Amino acid sequence: MLDTAQRMAEVVGAANVVTDPDELLVYGADGLAHGRTPPALAVLPASTEEVVRVVQIAREARMPIVPRGSGTGLSGGARPTEGSVVLALSRMRRILEVDADDGWVRVEPGVINLDVSRAVASAGMYYAPDPSSQGVCSIGGNVAENSGGAHCL
Repeated sequence: MLDTAQRMAEVVGAANVVTDPDELLVYGADGLAHGRTPPALAVLPASTEEVVRVVQIAREARMPIVPRGSGTGLSGGARPTEGSVVLALSRMRRILEVDADDGWVRVEPGVINLDVSRAVASAGMYYAPDPSSQGVCSIGGNVAENSGGAHCL
């Protein structure tokens, strides 16, 4: 496992690979906090290219991969299993494109929900999903967990 962590550190930088057992406790659950299972390691890539390489390394090591946004979900969607790699996408926070004519936005998965709302508002659009954690939850988690909120009614 140490070799795997070192290989991932070569891709994302040593500061973006978490192996310390105390620090891994944070990644042992999402907002559904009971029944924690700390992963073997957590990796925080900053680009699509880094995600691809990290996934390749984890696959070669036969380690399960658990994607994670901000960790605010309450359905257990970002809960790791023993020996897994948490792929924490929180560093991927760029809004890449807003297309008001066709009504869509292209973002990285770590973009905060409220930032999506603000970005599309300037183009005259409205992003309806509004979970109570919209100031900290990420769009990747919103999509993965089909989260909504009061404004979707």
